[in-house]
Amino acid sequence: MIGISIKNFSIAFGDNEILNDISFDVQAGEIVTILGPSGCGKSTILRSISSLESGYTGSIFLNETCLLNGANKCNKDIGYIFQDYALFPHLNVKENIEFALFKLKANERQKRVDKLLKQFDLVEHKNKQIHELSGGQQQRVSIARVIAYEPKILLLDEPFANLDSILRAKTKFWLKNLIKELGLSAILVTHDQKEALSMSDKIGIIHNKRIVQFDTPKNIYKNPNSFYIANFLGEVNTLPKFIAEDLNLDLSKTSIIRIHETKITNKANNYKLNIVNRLYCGEYEEVILSFEKELKSQIKLRVYIDSDISLEEEIYLDINKDKIIEVNN
Repeated sequence: MIGISIKNFSIAFGDNEILNDISFDVQAGEIVTILGPSGCGKSTILRSISSLESGYTGSIFLNETCLLNGANKCNKDIGYIFQDYALFPHLNVKENIEFALFKLKANERQKRVDKLLKQFDLVEHKNKQIHELSGGQQQRVSIARVIAYEPKILLLDEPFANLDSILRAKTKFWLKNLIKELGLSAILVTHDQKEALSMSDKIGIIHNKRIVQFDTPKNIYKNPNSFYIANFLGEVNTLPKFIAEDLNLDLSKTSIIRIHETKITNKANNYKLNIVNRLYCGEYEEVILSFEKELKSQIKLRVYIDSDISLEEEIYLDINKDKIIEVNN
């Protein structure tokens, strides 16, 4: 069942067009990530779904039956998790969660809150004030408060932005499992490529006010339809024209290879390289090299400390044609 359906969505603020002709679906139990740089309009989609923005053209359907058009609203089905958590500082953990359940009878409300405190591992923190919690605990309270009223749709606006890298990784797995367990239709907006790849069932990439590719993380990563998308999802090296000619590649396209798949060798071949710069990064060195045949063409790669490659000897590009991706400019 389709939980959210966006059809031909466009929005402008005055004369400033933000998004143009955006369309995608989110199935029940599916996580769709809208990925793009800061300021591209990602959060505007969430705000429009939740009726915090109006004046758009196109249609937004919830669970195939509820059309949001500025007059027909279904906010009770929507849970919205903000980047700053939006918790009430004057209420403790238990009271923050209870706030979403004020319409329930006292005994039913207590049962629901106790269940959520246990589910979100917050029992021992239930009487603490918000400022006494860690960032990860605050986020769990924020999510518990949203889940309390049993929404069918979950909107996540940069939910991991305020967490450190270790806590972010742990929380991603936990939240993804929770969404699957509850069968929610979820939209995540982020500018973090790794976050999108690891969390999503589908990814829509916004560029120049449109979704330029919408597919599974693996398909987008392996088969980007443009140089912009390939480079946005992870740094790439552009191969010089003389290599494309040698390998009989399509010269009308840009030939790229991802940095982690760019290899070098000390065995001589036609693609000799010279070191331009090298940075020590602990377990590896990041090395920038130029081609002896074409000095303006440079590539970047990582040489790990346990590699048998010597950077003190002559270096050559060790090209694997199967790793090359040909993309439109």
